[in-house]
Amino acid sequence: MAGRVVVSEEAAVRTIAVLRPEGINARADDLCLAMTKAIESAQRNPAIRCIVVAGGFDGFGAGSEAAEHRAVGGAGSEGFLLPSVTGLLHTLASNAKPIIAAVEGAAAGIGTAIVFYCDEVIAATSTTFASPLESHDLVPDGAMSLLIPRRLAQHRAFAMLVPGRSMRAERAYEAGLIDMIVPPGYAAVEAERMARELCRLPTEEISAI
Repeated sequence: MAGRVVVSEEAAVRTIAVLRPEGINARADDLCLAMTKAIESAQRNPAIRCIVVAGGFDGFGAGSEAAEHRAVGGAGSEGFLLPSVTGLLHTLASNAKPIIAAVEGAAAGIGTAIVFYCDEVIAATSTTFASPLESHDLVPDGAMSLLIPRRLAQHRAFAMLVPGRSMRAERAYEAGLIDMIVPPGYAAVEAERMARELCRLPTEEISAI
């Protein structure tokens, strides 16, 4: 365990669980660095063929640290993304192995951006996605102004990015943001089942696709 990140492995699947203990508003740095390290080491390990990132992604700086992290946006005091956050997004973007997101609860700001960098997204019925404008200094973090319109119709992308309207799991599924809805507590279970199926397929062919 590193901060609020727990890494485990079963067969050829690495699961990176993002924990959100009650009452903790931890800095984003340790969390993002731990996730980056876990993904990068999985890239170098031929025994790992698929990655699951699981949890609620609203914990990237909040509460008393809003001045340093711009609420849930993960930004530094000058308005720029922290190097640890940028490093995580670059690692996700350059990753060659399948990554499945298993989302429980709220995903906001950078937490929502992480979902768009994954190959498959499974969400619990309790999940909501949001990218509130007030959490950004100029434009949405994590290239969301590019990524969200690629997945959603323009009017839905605008509603998420400008008024900052949240989107519940059912609406996100209908809009094409997520691939499967499951009951609360089952997102990681279903993601790991899907990951095991992917592990049976040829690794190089999946990377090429």
